[in-house]
Amino acid sequence: MQQFKYSIIIAIAVVTFGACKKDSLTLYPEGQINGANFYKTETDFQEALVGAYVPLREAAAIAFYMEEMRSDNTEYDYNSKDRGGLGFEQLADFMDDKSNGVISTLWAADFKGIQRVNIILDRLPAIDTGVIAPASRKQITGEAKALRAHYYFELLRCFGKLPLYLHEVTDSKNAFVNRSSVDSVYDQIIADFTDALTLLAPPAKFPQTGRITKGMAATELGLVYLTRKAYDKATPLLQGVTAMGYDLLPNYADVFKLANKNSRESIFEIQYKAGTDGQSSFFIYRFLPYTKHTKAILGVDYNNTIGGWNVPTDVLISAYEPNDTRLEASIAVVKGKLDANTDFQPDSVVSILNPPTPGELSKKFIRKQFQLQGQGFSSINNTEDNWPAYRYSDVLLMLAECLNEQNQPAAALPYLNRVRTRAGLPPSTETGQAALRAVIAHERKVELAFENHRWFDLVRTGEAIPVMTAFGIAQKAKYAYLLPASYTVTSDRLIYAVPFRESQVNPGLGQNPGYQ
Repeated sequence: MQQFKYSIIIAIAVVTFGACKKDSLTLYPEGQINGANFYKTETDFQEALVGAYVPLREAAAIAFYMEEMRSDNTEYDYNSKDRGGLGFEQLADFMDDKSNGVISTLWAADFKGIQRVNIILDRLPAIDTGVIAPASRKQITGEAKALRAHYYFELLRCFGKLPLYLHEVTDSKNAFVNRSSVDSVYDQIIADFTDALTLLAPPAKFPQTGRITKGMAATELGLVYLTRKAYDKATPLLQGVTAMGYDLLPNYADVFKLANKNSRESIFEIQYKAGTDGQSSFFIYRFLPYTKHTKAILGVDYNNTIGGWNVPTDVLISAYEPNDTRLEASIAVVKGKLDANTDFQPDSVVSILNPPTPGELSKKFIRKQFQLQGQGFSSINNTEDNWPAYRYSDVLLMLAECLNEQNQPAAALPYLNRVRTRAGLPPSTETGQAALRAVIAHERKVELAFENHRWFDLVRTGEAIPVMTAFGIAQKAKYAYLLPASYTVTSDRLIYAVPFRESQVNPGLGQNPGYQ
């Protein structure tokens, strides 16, 4: 257990950037920059800030298992020959426990980000203004506080009560902190985002740099208030975002093209870059079918043993209205057959609008990250698709929801209908509050499909238990491999267990109800 002892103490006076510095008096370890010779210049702090963004990639690489596959939007393609993905299946089937490796990875990644941010916020005030100009100081502080709020918001929605770390962890004495109440954590998230709003500027130009701006802070704080049902506080924040230069791209499918990364529709994207420096993404390989031969799909042959996850459900597909352009832009189909070993052999990728003929075997997959063909990528499992954390359409739908919940359905319609019109659908004319609430929820389900919003939307609106219980009944009737105890969706299952290794190292954390 010693190897896990300090899993939340990520950078105790040491931050590694893969470089070395030395002066005429003191030599420091080659390949390592430590607290004695770092955090001296603006460049140092900018590099540290970049390091604080890195855990976003680590969390996004596995978050969809917890934040989309937990919902009725996606499932997994059961592979009886390879049971190596049991931890992922457990999350989708509501069979996970405190030993699940995915929840442990997310917890560690987000707390790593929090520790890196805290180092910056603690050490920056000691640097003279002659070294770091006020404008740069504001920018660094604003981004750091927004990052800390973002990390805590994801953790809070996943785990409930949390230990609050607001300063650099320097030794074991201040590493082991008991959990604070949900309200206390929310108060800190709101305080950090509010501070960030006063320090950050809106995006200066498009495409953006990928760094946090005032637009991101306002959007996520708006979602925090929406989650807390403080609609009157969320509304002005979201309205402010509409005046920051963002807009919908004319075509929904264009939003996810590599050429449009960080576009005018993007509020915040988690950045990835193909290459050998550890910044690449690989989402499409997870989302494609499990197959030994990807040539017909990707143009290069690869034994894709990591595929078959986050598969679009029939429930989601049936939710798209006729002529909704988002369906074809979001989901594609691989046609193929089973070979002599009963392994799936792909033949071609076709539109979801082309139903398979009788006898054809087909498998659905998410199209949003399907950017490889014709893009010149030759490195397997190495792509540069960003992850869309917040888009402008999300802001419009949140604003519509806030206004409707304040008994202003007529004022909500223009925001809702901008999204529907872009999708090729007729505008909604619904002005009944309850009916419009359902329309907005439906739009969020299909507009933001596969972007890790559906599960959180179900939880915050009180629909998670009824929706997922009904979905589970249908799933168990459809798939014989599901255990009788699967999809037992209770209030305890609206958050995840505290990872076992964390509660063992720090018994003061306790455990969430239902996971003891």
